[in-house]
Formats: sequence, structure tokens, C-alpha cells
Amino acid sequence: MLNVKCSVFAVVAVLLFAFGAWTEGLSRSSESLAIVDLDGSKIPLTADDLRKMTQEIEEELICVGHSSGFLGIFDYSGVRLSEVLKRAKAAEGASEYRRENMYVVFRGTDGYQTLASWTELTMTTEGKRVMIALDKGTEPLPPLEGKFRIVFPGDKWVGRSVKCLETIEIHCADGVIDKHKEDKKDEKKP
Repeated sequence: MLNVKCSVFAVVAVLLFAFGAWTEGLSRSSESLAIVDLDGSKIPLTADDLRKMTQEIEEELICVGHSSGFLGIFDYSGVRLSEVLKRAKAAEGASEYRRENMYVVFRGTDGYQTLASWTELTMTTEGKRVMIALDKGTEPLPPLEGKFRIVFPGDKWVGRSVKCLETIEIHCADGVIDKHKEDKKDEKKP
């Protein structure tokens, strides 16, 4: 009888823990995604906004956590980041020199963040595959992953795959000047 009570207690404890993790995922999820452009302007996007854009699928992504090991093989679908970044007019209009010195920070609601260079995201084959995932398999992302997740299909590890994605911030490395403007100044000097 004691074993039955312990088993029932264990099952109830596991269910409560799972429910707590599930509701925590709901509270961490962001209803919208904001792109913070190079000039500081914010471009808000909802899941509906992203679903109106061309949807792409990355099939059979092998997901491995650096410390947690094999997580599974999943299909993700959503919008290519390169398409979303076209809305960042200040970044798109920056000189080639500035773009070569820009980087993008991906931040989740829990404060977890990763980054990639602008050049990697816009000039490499693997970078062009990066997507803002909206679905896992045939269903919307599960609550623990939020409404938006950045997915780097070419990465061996999922460390840059930010769950509950909330902001995408575009920056230029400190100290970088607009080389084109400086070249023009030099031309005017006697």
C-alpha cells in the first residue's frame, strides 16, 4: 500500500512539475517581435505579420545541445531572417564598409542572447538559411519555445537557437566610422 501511495505521489509531482514548466513557457513567450534597427528605430512584428511573408521549411534538423546532448530531429518552418532584415531600412541603407562591421543580437524574453555578424547572415549560404521559426513540425512552436525562435540550420549545436525570441538588434562595432564619408573629406583637403 505504501508503494502505491508513493507511486501516486510521484506521478502527481511529475504532472505538477510539467504543468509548471508549461505555464512558465507561456509567461516567457512574447506576443510580438521587435527589430531594433541600426538607427535605434523599432520595427514591431507579430506572428500574423510573419505568416503573411513567404514561409520556408528546414527539414530534419539534428538538434544537439552543447551540454545536454542529442535533443532530437525536428522540422521547423517560418520566415528567412534575410527577408525580415529587409525591413531594417537604416541597416539596409548603410555603406558596404559599415555593413561589414555590423552584427545582430538575438535576445529572448529570459535574457538569453546570441549574435551573428551581418556579413555571415547576408553573404553566406548558411547565413541565408537562418530563420525565425513559427512552427515545429506541423504545429505552432510549443509554449516552452515561445511564438518565435531563431534557428541556425547550419550550426552543429543549438546554442544560437534562441527560444522565446523577443528582439533582434542591429549594431555597428564601436569605433567604426563611415569610410565613404571619411574618403570624401580627404578628397576635399588641399
